[in-house]
Amino acid sequence: MLLVILLLSITAAFAQPVDYTIAAGGQDKISLEVDKTGFLKGKKHNFEFPNYSGKLTYDAQTPANSRVELKIDAGSLVCKDTWVSPKDLKKIQDEALSTVLVVSKYPDMRFTSTKVTPQGNNRFQVEGVLTIRGNGKPVTMDVTLDPATMKLGGKSSFKMSAYGIKPPSAGLGTVGTKDEMVATFQVTAKK
Repeated sequence: MLLVILLLSITAAFAQPVDYTIAAGGQDKISLEVDKTGFLKGKKHNFEFPNYSGKLTYDAQTPANSRVELKIDAGSLVCKDTWVSPKDLKKIQDEALSTVLVVSKYPDMRFTSTKVTPQGNNRFQVEGVLTIRGNGKPVTMDVTLDPATMKLGGKSSFKMSAYGIKPPSAGLGTVGTKDEMVATFQVTAKK
């Protein structure tokens, strides 16, 4: 009987969720991609957010009990477009910071998971609330997790208009930006 209690205690100890921190660094990154329309159809704006932090509570025994929170410094946005001049690159970045994200009023974006559904082979569907410009909206992300390295990778798409953002355009609409944005991330959770 003592052996059974000892084994149950050891099993319970290993079954506890583990808290990890998520911090910017290394090769990790959070990116946002937006397709152009009109004369620039086929081009994309590529933005990265090098400053972010968060927490992952991972339950290896019952992954559905796992949770993640992420805070992204909106003001850290960097435009990575290689198809525009340096002058236009600065304009695009300034427009994204001041008009699209309004970082002076909304300095960060947040994601808080509400549901984690295991899909098999270390893949998960993560539902949660993404808050941009103070507006929290539900989003779903497809996420992979390498349990050996605790690297998380994922992708989600959502519309600017859902957050009260009008897709930028110029030249009376001859050059524009699609409403849909695609966010991708590769982050590492550490104890």
